[in-house]
Amino acid sequence: MIARRCSAGLLGIVLLSAVWGGHRAGAEPLVLAQKAIPMRTSVATGNAVAKPGKPAKGLHLPPGQAVNFTHTLNDGAGFQWDIQHYGTIGHGTNYAYSGGLYLQINGSSVRSTGRGRMASTGDEVEIGPYTRNNIRVYRRIKVYKDRGLARWLDIYENPTAQDITLSVRVYSNTNWQIGQRTFSSGKGTFTAGDVAFVTQSQGGNAPAVFHYVCGPKSKLRPSVTIQSNQIYVNWSVTVPANKTAVVCYFESQNHSSAALVKLMKTFRPRDALKDLPRAVRKLIINIQTPTGIGDVELNRSTSADVVYNRTGDPIFGTIANPSFLVETLFGPMTLPAEKVIGMASTGDQNTCLRVLLAGGQIVAGRMASDAKVRLTMPAGGEIQVPFADVRQCSYRISKQRPEEITFSGPLMVLRTGDRIAFEGKTATFKLRTRHGLVDLPAKDLLSISLDNPANAVHRAIFLNGSKLAGFLEPEKIPLTLKLGPKLTVGRHLITSIQFAAEEKTDATLDVVALSNGDELYGRLATENLTLKTDYGPVPLRPENIQAMSFSRTHVGRAALRLWDGTVLRGQCATDTLAFEITPGPTVQIYVGQLHQIQRSQALPPKEIRQKLQKLVAQLGAESYKDRQAATEALVKMGPGIAPLLRKHVTTSDPEIRQRIEDILERLGGGGTGAGTPPAVHPPGIFLQNGAAVRW
Repeated sequence: MIARRCSAGLLGIVLLSAVWGGHRAGAEPLVLAQKAIPMRTSVATGNAVAKPGKPAKGLHLPPGQAVNFTHTLNDGAGFQWDIQHYGTIGHGTNYAYSGGLYLQINGSSVRSTGRGRMASTGDEVEIGPYTRNNIRVYRRIKVYKDRGLARWLDIYENPTAQDITLSVRVYSNTNWQIGQRTFSSGKGTFTAGDVAFVTQSQGGNAPAVFHYVCGPKSKLRPSVTIQSNQIYVNWSVTVPANKTAVVCYFESQNHSSAALVKLMKTFRPRDALKDLPRAVRKLIINIQTPTGIGDVELNRSTSADVVYNRTGDPIFGTIANPSFLVETLFGPMTLPAEKVIGMASTGDQNTCLRVLLAGGQIVAGRMASDAKVRLTMPAGGEIQVPFADVRQCSYRISKQRPEEITFSGPLMVLRTGDRIAFEGKTATFKLRTRHGLVDLPAKDLLSISLDNPANAVHRAIFLNGSKLAGFLEPEKIPLTLKLGPKLTVGRHLITSIQFAAEEKTDATLDVVALSNGDELYGRLATENLTLKTDYGPVPLRPENIQAMSFSRTHVGRAALRLWDGTVLRGQCATDTLAFEITPGPTVQIYVGQLHQIQRSQALPPKEIRQKLQKLVAQLGAESYKDRQAATEALVKMGPGIAPLLRKHVTTSDPEIRQRIEDILERLGGGGTGAGTPPAVHPPGIFLQNGAAVRW
């Protein structure tokens, strides 16, 4: 069995157990706020502090080498970098800057409260921590001795139990107005296709400056604004709970702007990041890290295939093997050479390897004891290196085998280190949740995670961002691999399943927050809902509801706001509410598990919508009297109609358009019951002078 023969990199089998939490004790107030649920952020965890994770080795400079500011370093091309206590550059060479590379977090500038730390090599300094919005921020600035380049690593550590999104700005001032500006895309402004730009200020003898801000395939991209003598690079950075994120960017000074434009076309950040440990490079969220297999980085070349032997010596040439026969967990597999990107030894002496394939697959296995890599040498002839002597080998970077491996279909990540692609259309998954057994169509999923230490349950994440906890079923999952074989994989062997590369969010969806921290995006599908208030039962339709909030101490007790700002409190007449994940399944949610519901838009009842349509049309009537009557009638309908009125402001009729704008202004901008309603009280409790009193 390959799991026994290739011991390196194999993980122990972990038994997972669910923790189904009940309602929290204690009568806590339940508030229905105007914007109770911020989109795409966790609402159930608050600011509870989690146990901070251990920083990646090499993330911070070690203590002991203190440095005072201003601290001046010169790069390998002789340009000056005068580093200040903000992690900024004072002037650079000949006033290339007039205060450059300031970092602002939600409007607050990051700075050192004292001395910084310096690397033993003397070419890098670090400041921090600076705390903002519960995030610890550090800045590492390296000035390269072997080239004209400087690098910033802005490190964001989140020690809390919730994701935190920061508004980040990096801005620079130049001493003179910026004249020439060149963008990597060749266009006149920074676009979605840009990664860098070059600026040249007018006046003095200031050098031009190169700014590299993100990788070509980065999901995290900034916006860039250049005006007068200022450069603004703006990011929206999300730091996951109890995790670290790093934003990296580069600057270079040169008296020749043409030289920097050439650098912009040829710059490869991977070469400038080799001094960082792989664990640190993996934390960089705006620049792709080099191709790797697990913890092993493949040292690929643009000019030749390469084999590294056990002593670490590179041998360049052209790999001539037509295929590779590997004994895997799934049996013997023949891997065609055209599908292989590279392979690396697991460290065993029995030719155990991990093979990286196109599309991101990784297959772990053992080569035959006499198997060899055939390498055609540039000068002619062929050498054969036994796999027992191979530390790693890889094919050259090319269009067929690009530097960045793109996701090409569903992948199952196993505890053995394998990442296997399978046919998603034929796979079936179910999740046993607190809401019953839920079908998980592969086409609607982003991923399923089976390692969730915080709550010890599996969690499905849908393409729209919905999160649903439970137990993945069946216990043994039948799969058809894209490499050919059919097999059954035990759930205990799986770390995660990835179905798509990224989310497809939709801001028009309703949001449900559950008591266990799950969030669902879609549509409230309960057609008729009755709330038993103190003044009698009130029948409701979901389309008329703006938001709902549920008691955590009294099951089914709720407060809700309607389209016109009306607030109702009472007991839900039903035990469950239906919610359709869009796209995805419909789940029946027990009211005791509901925390909040925020609808994207609350509509008036149908008869009011029909009346509004007629009155809007009447705004363009021939008669002034009719137009004025329609205007006054719409104003009397109240601010709750504002969202519907706004849909008509683009009408081609200037009279209707002007009157709608006037009506919206008279409605006060179209508020819909702004203000925070009182807390949801348990039955038999009311407030008197701010205190709870039993009647």
